[in-house]
Amino acid sequence: MDEHEFDALFLRPFGREDFQRAEAGVGRCGALAAALFGRTPEELRRQLVASHPDVPAGFALEDFRDLERHVQTISGLVLSGSSDPRLAWLSPWLTQFASATVTVDGQRYTAWEARCEIVRRAIEYLERR
Repeated sequence: MDEHEFDALFLRPFGREDFQRAEAGVGRCGALAAALFGRTPEELRRQLVASHPDVPAGFALEDFRDLERHVQTISGLVLSGSSDPRLAWLSPWLTQFASATVTVDGQRYTAWEARCEIVRRAIEYLERR
């Protein structure tokens, strides 16, 4: 697919309303992340120890799936960041967030792995309800 074919998929140019909708989605994703993951490794551990994560009210299953995509993308960057020279500019940030670990029942998770697991379990729980 070339750029003209790609552009033809859209009926209109990306406008202000599109930007506002995207911005609201990112804000919603951030709010869900803060509510679901907390701010400390201990809060991540608490969510992992529970039979199912404490799911914050006011969010739809699609919000959790959107968050899962974002967290997996960031986790992938964290894992590949040290070996990919194109990501050298991210190195200080990646190192800071990759160094935290959470241990639950002998299983060690990096902070990002823990977040991936928590959101995966939350989605699983919501699909069963």
